[in-house]
Formats: sequence, C-alpha cells, structure tokens
Amino acid sequence: MNQEGQAYSTFKLLIAAIVAMAILAILIPIIMNVMGLITADPTNEARSLLSDLVGSPGAIKRTTEVTFTPDSVLAASALAERLPISADQICMSTGQFAQDEDAGFNCLNCDGSSGSPHRLIYNGSSNLTAKIAVVCNVSLAELTTDIGDYGLSDYEEDVTDACGICEDKGKCCAIVLERS
Repeated sequence: MNQEGQAYSTFKLLIAAIVAMAILAILIPIIMNVMGLITADPTNEARSLLSDLVGSPGAIKRTTEVTFTPDSVLAASALAERLPISADQICMSTGQFAQDEDAGFNCLNCDGSSGSPHRLIYNGSSNLTAKIAVVCNVSLAELTTDIGDYGLSDYEEDVTDACGICEDKGKCCAIVLERS
C-alpha cells in the first residue's frame, strides 16, 4: 500500500504557497517599477545619499532616476533631518535644468546672497524624471574644488555661487540636478 498521510500533503501545499508568495513579493515591485507605477522619491533618495556622503569627504554619488511630481519641493531643511549637518550646510542647484526654462525648476534662495536654506521647486505640469548628484566635503574651499573636478560647475547656474551659503560653516554638501 502506498499511503501518504493527509498532514504530509497539506504540508507540501503550505510550502508551495509560501514559495509562490516569496516569488511574487520579489517580482511585483520589479514589474511595477518597470511599468512606472512605483517611482523613487527625490527627498528620500537625496537624504539617503547625504547620509552616506557626510562622512566621506570628496566622494560623489548619483541617485537612480527619481520622479518629480508637479509642485514637489526638495528642501534643504527636509534633507538635513536626522543628519549631522544643518540645512544651511546644504547648497542646491538646478544643474543641467538651469538652461531650460521649460523644465519647470525654480531654486529659492540659491543665488548665494541669502543665508536661508535652499529649496528646489518643480512647477512643471507633468512628472519629470531626473538624477540627483550629491557631493560633500569638510569646507567650502574643498567642496568648490570637488564641484569643478566632477564637472558640476559646467552649468549656466553656477553651483559654487549657490554654495556661498556654506561660508565659514565647516562641512558642506552640494545637491545638483542632472538629466536622466
């Protein structure tokens, strides 16, 4: 007689269901990301890079593609949350979007004349994908050198002028938008 207990076949069914759910848990986010249903948040991605780079002077990192939705704001004060730097140690630039008035980006307080924290505002009418470059260093002079070395100062809006906010504040980080 070839008998299998009911408990054994139930156990096999349970294992198959767990394996199927694990496969779905891996595949669904990938499929949704490819289809554009899941988009990376600019603030979360930039904050993650800042967290990594605050302790790594001179290194540069870029986010994967992030999606700016209409009326979204990337604020230095939001980026500085839970980090060992303050909002006035983060300078921001529209970077490669500075020359394109139709892109819809505005940078508040980014001219270097104000001591207020910077904000990048996207006023476009539809979603826009971009990348964010982040570089930090121990002083404004060192950061200015990095900005030049990495080609981040090649845009119409001068990133080094925006980073005047960091004058005499020690550690400073630059956030620069790039086309994806």
